Amino acid sequence: MTEWPKRARTADWEKGILILNGEKQFEIPELTMEIMERLARYTLVGFHVKGYPVTDELLAPLVGLKNIVNFSVEDGALTDACFPIFATMPKLRYLLLDGNTAINGSGLSALRDCKIDLLALNHTGLDDDGLLQAASIPKLTHIQIDYTAITYEGLLAIASNSRIEPIVHEQFTREQMEYFSQIQREKAKRPIVLDEQAVKECRRVLSAFFEEMTAWEQYAEQAEFEDDQVMPHLLVIWKTYVSEKPRPGYRPLSLSYSLHGTYSREKFVDAEQITRNKLYIYTREEDTDFERRFLMKRTDNDWKIDTVQMRLDGWQRVGL
Repeated sequence: MTEWPKRARTADWEKGILILNGEKQFEIPELTMEIMERLARYTLVGFHVKGYPVTDELLAPLVGLKNIVNFSVEDGALTDACFPIFATMPKLRYLLLDGNTAINGSGLSALRDCKIDLLALNHTGLDDDGLLQAASIPKLTHIQIDYTAITYEGLLAIASNSRIEPIVHEQFTREQMEYFSQIQREKAKRPIVLDEQAVKECRRVLSAFFEEMTAWEQYAEQAEFEDDQVMPHLLVIWKTYVSEKPRPGYRPLSLSYSLHGTYSREKFVDAEQITRNKLYIYTREEDTDFERRFLMKRTDNDWKIDTVQMRLDGWQRVGL
Protein backbone atom coordinates (compact mmCIF):
# COMPACT_ATOMS: atom_id res chain seq x y z
CA MET A 1 0.00 0.00 0.00
CA THR A 2 1.15 3.55 -0.71
CA GLU A 3 3.43 5.03 1.93
CA TRP A 4 1.48 7.59 3.92
CA PRO A 5 2.95 10.42 6.02
CA LYS A 6 3.69 9.67 9.65
CA ARG A 7 1.43 12.50 10.82
CA ALA A 8 -1.77 14.02 9.48
CA ARG A 9 -4.19 16.57 10.88
CA THR A 10 -6.77 16.57 8.08
CA ALA A 11 -8.11 13.94 5.69
CA ASP A 12 -10.30 14.78 2.68
CA TRP A 13 -11.69 12.27 0.17
CA GLU A 14 -13.53 13.09 -3.06
CA LYS A 15 -13.74 11.38 -6.47
CA GLY A 16 -11.24 8.69 -5.59
CA ILE A 17 -8.56 11.04 -4.27
CA LEU A 18 -7.52 11.14 -0.62
CA ILE A 19 -5.75 14.32 0.45
CA LEU A 20 -3.84 14.41 3.74
CA ASN A 21 -2.82 17.70 5.37
CA GLY A 22 -4.33 19.56 2.43
CA GLU A 23 -1.49 18.66 0.08
CA LYS A 24 -0.43 15.01 -0.12
CA GLN A 25 -2.68 13.19 -2.62
CA PHE A 26 -3.29 9.47 -2.96
CA GLU A 27 -5.46 7.53 -5.38
CA ILE A 28 -7.89 5.68 -3.13
CA PRO A 29 -10.87 4.54 -5.24
CA GLU A 30 -12.66 2.95 -2.26
CA LEU A 31 -12.81 3.75 1.44
CA THR A 32 -12.37 0.32 2.95
CA MET A 33 -12.33 -0.62 6.60
CA GLU A 34 -8.54 -0.94 6.38
CA ILE A 35 -8.28 2.64 5.06
CA MET A 36 -10.50 3.92 7.86
CA GLU A 37 -8.41 2.10 10.47
CA ARG A 38 -5.25 3.76 9.11
CA LEU A 39 -6.89 7.18 9.22
CA ALA A 40 -8.04 6.55 12.79
CA ARG A 41 -4.41 6.25 13.90
CA TYR A 42 -3.76 9.88 12.96
CA THR A 43 -4.42 12.81 15.31
CA LEU A 44 -7.08 14.20 13.01
CA VAL A 45 -8.87 17.51 13.62
CA GLY A 46 -10.72 17.48 10.31
CA PHE A 47 -12.27 14.64 8.29
CA HIS A 48 -14.28 15.17 5.09
CA VAL A 49 -15.76 12.76 2.58
CA LYS A 50 -17.95 13.78 -0.34
CA GLY A 51 -19.82 11.50 -2.71
CA TYR A 52 -18.96 8.09 -1.23
CA PRO A 53 -21.56 5.71 0.29
CA VAL A 54 -20.08 5.86 3.79
CA THR A 55 -22.07 3.59 6.09
CA ASP A 56 -22.44 3.64 9.87
CA GLU A 57 -20.32 0.51 10.07
CA LEU A 58 -17.50 2.15 8.10
CA LEU A 59 -17.22 4.83 10.80
CA ALA A 60 -16.63 2.28 13.56
CA PRO A 61 -12.79 2.64 13.54
CA LEU A 62 -13.21 6.38 14.25
CA VAL A 63 -14.95 5.88 17.59
CA GLY A 64 -13.33 7.97 20.30
CA LEU A 65 -11.27 10.32 18.11
CA LYS A 66 -10.07 12.76 20.76
CA ASN A 67 -9.10 15.77 18.63
CA ILE A 68 -11.60 15.83 15.78
CA VAL A 69 -13.33 19.22 15.53
CA ASN A 70 -14.77 19.25 12.02
CA PHE A 71 -16.41 16.13 10.56
CA SER A 72 -18.21 15.94 7.23
CA VAL A 73 -19.79 13.14 5.21
CA GLU A 74 -21.77 14.53 2.25
CA ASP A 75 -24.01 12.39 0.04
CA GLY A 76 -23.22 9.24 2.00
CA ALA A 77 -25.31 6.29 3.25
CA LEU A 78 -25.40 7.17 6.95
CA THR A 79 -28.45 6.57 9.14
CA ASP A 80 -29.34 7.76 12.62
CA ALA A 81 -27.17 4.95 13.98
CA CYS A 82 -24.15 7.18 13.24
CA PHE A 83 -24.88 9.67 16.02
CA PRO A 84 -23.70 7.50 18.96
CA ILE A 85 -20.35 7.29 17.13
CA PHE A 86 -20.09 11.09 16.95
CA ALA A 87 -21.03 11.28 20.63
CA THR A 88 -17.65 9.66 21.47
CA MET A 89 -15.72 12.59 19.93
CA PRO A 90 -15.28 15.10 22.80
CA LYS A 91 -14.04 18.08 20.75
CA LEU A 92 -16.44 17.77 17.81
CA ARG A 93 -18.05 21.14 17.02
CA TYR A 94 -18.96 21.09 13.33
CA LEU A 95 -20.90 18.10 11.99
CA LEU A 96 -21.88 18.30 8.30
CA LEU A 97 -24.05 15.45 7.02
CA ASP A 98 -25.78 16.94 3.97
CA GLY A 99 -27.24 14.44 1.53
CA ASN A 100 -27.49 11.43 3.84
CA THR A 101 -31.13 10.83 2.98
CA ALA A 102 -31.66 7.98 5.47
CA ILE A 103 -31.13 10.33 8.45
CA ASN A 104 -34.39 11.52 10.03
CA GLY A 105 -33.04 12.80 13.35
CA SER A 106 -34.36 10.00 15.57
CA GLY A 107 -30.84 9.37 16.86
CA LEU A 108 -29.89 12.97 17.63
CA SER A 109 -30.60 12.51 21.34
CA ALA A 110 -27.21 10.75 21.49
CA LEU A 111 -25.56 14.17 21.08
CA ARG A 112 -27.10 15.80 24.17
CA ASP A 113 -23.79 15.80 26.04
CA CYS A 114 -21.75 17.02 23.06
CA LYS A 115 -20.26 20.43 22.27
CA ILE A 116 -21.53 20.57 18.68
CA ASP A 117 -22.56 24.09 17.68
CA LEU A 118 -23.08 23.64 13.91
CA LEU A 119 -25.12 20.81 12.42
CA ALA A 120 -25.76 20.60 8.66
CA LEU A 121 -28.57 18.28 7.62
CA ASN A 122 -29.63 19.68 4.25
CA HIS A 123 -31.06 17.13 1.80
CA THR A 124 -31.79 14.57 4.53
CA GLY A 125 -35.00 13.08 5.89
CA LEU A 126 -34.84 15.23 9.04
CA ASP A 127 -38.39 15.61 10.37
CA ASP A 128 -40.14 17.62 13.09
CA ASP A 129 -39.34 15.12 15.86
CA GLY A 130 -35.71 15.06 14.79
CA LEU A 131 -35.55 18.86 14.86
CA LEU A 132 -36.85 18.82 18.44
CA GLN A 133 -34.06 16.43 19.37
CA ALA A 134 -31.51 18.69 17.69
CA ALA A 135 -32.82 21.67 19.68
CA SER A 136 -31.96 19.80 22.89
CA ILE A 137 -28.23 19.69 22.03
CA PRO A 138 -26.97 22.20 24.63
CA LYS A 139 -24.28 24.02 22.60
CA LEU A 140 -26.01 23.95 19.22
CA THR A 141 -26.41 27.44 17.73
CA HIS A 142 -26.76 26.80 13.98
CA ILE A 143 -28.59 24.06 12.09
CA GLN A 144 -28.96 23.84 8.30
CA ILE A 145 -32.30 22.32 7.30
CA ASP A 146 -33.00 22.97 3.60
CA TYR A 147 -34.68 20.19 1.61
CA THR A 148 -35.78 18.18 4.65
CA ALA A 149 -39.13 16.86 5.93
CA ILE A 150 -39.50 19.65 8.51
CA THR A 151 -42.81 21.51 8.49
CA TYR A 152 -43.24 25.14 9.45
CA GLU A 153 -45.17 24.04 12.53
CA GLY A 154 -42.18 21.89 13.45
CA LEU A 155 -39.88 24.88 13.08
CA LEU A 156 -42.07 27.06 15.31
CA ALA A 157 -42.01 24.30 17.92
CA ILE A 158 -38.33 25.06 18.66
CA ALA A 159 -38.80 28.85 18.91
CA SER A 160 -38.51 28.63 22.69
CA ASN A 161 -34.80 27.83 22.18
CA SER A 162 -33.28 31.32 22.02
CA ARG A 163 -29.78 30.02 21.14
CA ILE A 164 -30.56 28.15 17.97
CA GLU A 165 -30.52 29.79 14.54
CA PRO A 166 -31.95 27.66 11.72
CA ILE A 167 -30.13 28.36 8.44
CA VAL A 168 -32.68 28.21 5.65
CA HIS A 169 -32.56 29.41 2.04
CA GLU A 170 -35.20 27.27 0.33
CA GLN A 171 -37.26 25.33 2.88
CA PHE A 172 -39.21 28.37 4.10
CA THR A 173 -39.74 31.92 2.85
CA ARG A 174 -37.91 34.95 4.15
CA GLU A 175 -41.17 36.16 5.71
CA GLN A 176 -41.63 32.85 7.53
CA MET A 177 -38.10 33.00 8.92
CA GLU A 178 -38.54 36.60 10.05
CA TYR A 179 -41.72 35.57 11.87
CA PHE A 180 -39.87 32.66 13.49
CA SER A 181 -37.16 35.06 14.71
CA GLN A 182 -39.83 37.39 16.06
CA ILE A 183 -41.54 34.56 17.98
CA GLN A 184 -38.13 33.41 19.24
CA ARG A 185 -37.36 36.89 20.57
CA GLU A 186 -40.80 37.22 22.15
CA LYS A 187 -40.35 33.96 24.04
CA ALA A 188 -36.91 35.07 25.27
CA LYS A 189 -38.00 38.50 26.46
CA ARG A 190 -38.36 39.41 30.09
CA PRO A 191 -41.96 40.13 31.12
CA ILE A 192 -41.56 43.93 31.21
CA VAL A 193 -43.97 46.28 29.43
CA LEU A 194 -42.35 47.95 26.45
CA ASP A 195 -42.04 51.75 26.63
CA GLU A 196 -43.07 52.67 23.08
CA GLN A 197 -41.99 56.29 23.42
CA ALA A 198 -38.55 55.17 24.58
CA VAL A 199 -38.33 52.80 21.60
CA LYS A 200 -39.18 55.67 19.27
CA GLU A 201 -36.45 57.85 20.80
CA CYS A 202 -33.88 55.05 20.66
CA ARG A 203 -34.60 54.39 17.01
CA ARG A 204 -34.22 58.10 16.30
CA VAL A 205 -30.82 58.14 18.01
CA LEU A 206 -29.69 55.01 16.19
CA SER A 207 -30.87 56.31 12.82
CA ALA A 208 -28.86 59.49 13.32
CA PHE A 209 -25.82 57.47 14.43
CA PHE A 210 -26.11 55.19 11.38
CA GLU A 211 -26.29 58.18 9.02
CA GLU A 212 -23.34 59.97 10.57
CA MET A 213 -21.22 56.81 10.67
CA THR A 214 -21.97 56.11 7.01
CA ALA A 215 -20.94 59.66 6.09
CA TRP A 216 -17.78 59.35 8.22
CA GLU A 217 -16.81 56.06 6.56
CA GLN A 218 -17.25 57.59 3.12
CA TYR A 219 -15.06 60.51 4.16
CA ALA A 220 -12.43 58.22 5.72
CA GLU A 221 -12.27 56.13 2.54
CA GLN A 222 -11.62 59.19 0.41
CA ALA A 223 -9.36 61.14 2.77
CA GLU A 224 -7.59 58.11 4.33
CA PHE A 225 -6.70 57.88 8.00
CA GLU A 226 -3.75 60.28 7.76
CA ASP A 227 -6.20 63.16 7.30
CA ASP A 228 -6.16 65.28 10.46
CA GLN A 229 -9.98 65.53 10.56
CA VAL A 230 -10.78 61.81 10.47
CA MET A 231 -10.20 61.07 14.18
CA PRO A 232 -11.74 64.30 15.59
CA HIS A 233 -14.87 63.79 13.48
CA LEU A 234 -15.29 60.25 14.78
CA LEU A 235 -14.78 61.36 18.38
CA VAL A 236 -17.58 63.93 17.97
CA ILE A 237 -19.92 61.17 16.78
CA TRP A 238 -18.99 59.06 19.81
CA LYS A 239 -19.55 61.90 22.23
CA THR A 240 -22.96 62.58 20.73
CA TYR A 241 -24.38 59.06 20.50
CA VAL A 242 -22.32 56.58 22.54
CA SER A 243 -22.03 56.07 26.30
CA GLU A 244 -19.73 53.04 26.04
CA LYS A 245 -16.19 53.67 27.26
CA PRO A 246 -13.81 53.36 24.27
CA ARG A 247 -11.96 50.04 24.16
CA PRO A 248 -8.50 49.34 22.72
CA GLY A 249 -8.72 47.68 19.32
CA TYR A 250 -12.12 49.10 18.48
CA ARG A 251 -13.42 52.39 17.12
CA PRO A 252 -12.90 55.19 17.95
CA LEU A 253 -9.44 54.35 19.41
CA SER A 254 -8.61 52.13 16.43
CA LEU A 255 -9.72 53.36 13.03
CA SER A 256 -11.51 51.16 10.52
CA TYR A 257 -14.29 51.47 7.98
CA SER A 258 -16.49 49.32 5.77
CA LEU A 259 -16.51 49.99 2.04
CA HIS A 260 -20.29 49.70 1.94
CA GLY A 261 -20.88 51.40 5.30
CA THR A 262 -21.17 49.38 8.49
CA TYR A 263 -24.74 50.55 9.13
CA SER A 264 -25.88 51.69 5.68
CA ARG A 265 -28.32 48.79 5.26
CA GLU A 266 -29.56 48.39 8.84
CA LYS A 267 -33.28 47.64 9.30
CA PHE A 268 -35.12 47.86 12.65
CA VAL A 269 -36.91 44.62 13.49
CA ASP A 270 -37.73 44.58 17.21
CA ALA A 271 -37.25 46.05 20.68
CA GLU A 272 -36.99 44.61 24.18
CA GLN A 273 -37.35 46.44 27.47
CA ILE A 274 -34.70 45.47 30.04
CA THR A 275 -35.31 48.06 32.74
CA ARG A 276 -36.88 51.50 32.77
CA ASN A 277 -33.60 53.00 31.60
CA LYS A 278 -32.26 50.23 29.37
CA LEU A 279 -33.61 48.46 26.33
CA TYR A 280 -32.46 46.49 23.29
CA ILE A 281 -33.09 47.58 19.73
CA TYR A 282 -32.79 44.67 17.30
CA THR A 283 -31.70 45.23 13.70
CA ARG A 284 -31.04 43.11 10.65
CA GLU A 285 -28.75 44.01 7.79
CA GLU A 286 -30.53 43.77 4.46
CA ASP A 287 -29.10 41.28 1.94
CA THR A 288 -26.76 39.61 4.46
CA ASP A 289 -29.22 38.98 7.34
CA PHE A 290 -26.57 39.85 9.95
CA GLU A 291 -28.42 40.45 13.20
CA ARG A 292 -27.39 43.04 15.78
CA ARG A 293 -28.88 44.27 18.99
CA PHE A 294 -27.98 47.63 20.49
CA LEU A 295 -28.22 48.10 24.23
CA MET A 296 -29.57 51.61 24.70
CA LYS A 297 -29.11 53.48 27.98
CA ARG A 298 -31.07 56.48 29.19
CA THR A 299 -28.74 59.32 30.21
CA ASP A 300 -29.54 62.69 31.80
CA ASN A 301 -30.51 64.29 28.49
CA ASP A 302 -31.17 61.51 26.00
CA TRP A 303 -30.77 57.87 25.07
CA LYS A 304 -27.31 56.70 24.03
CA ILE A 305 -25.77 53.49 22.68
CA ASP A 306 -24.21 51.51 25.50
CA THR A 307 -22.99 48.38 23.65
CA VAL A 308 -23.70 46.39 20.52
CA GLN A 309 -23.87 42.62 20.09
CA MET A 310 -23.97 40.47 16.96
CA ARG A 311 -25.63 37.11 16.69
CA LEU A 312 -22.75 34.77 15.95
CA ASP A 313 -22.32 31.87 18.35
CA GLY A 314 -25.21 33.23 20.39
CA TRP A 315 -25.15 36.98 21.12
CA GLN A 316 -21.58 38.24 21.33
CA ARG A 317 -20.34 41.73 22.08
CA VAL A 318 -18.60 43.40 19.16
CA GLY A 319 -17.21 46.84 18.45
CA LEU A 320 -19.29 49.73 17.15
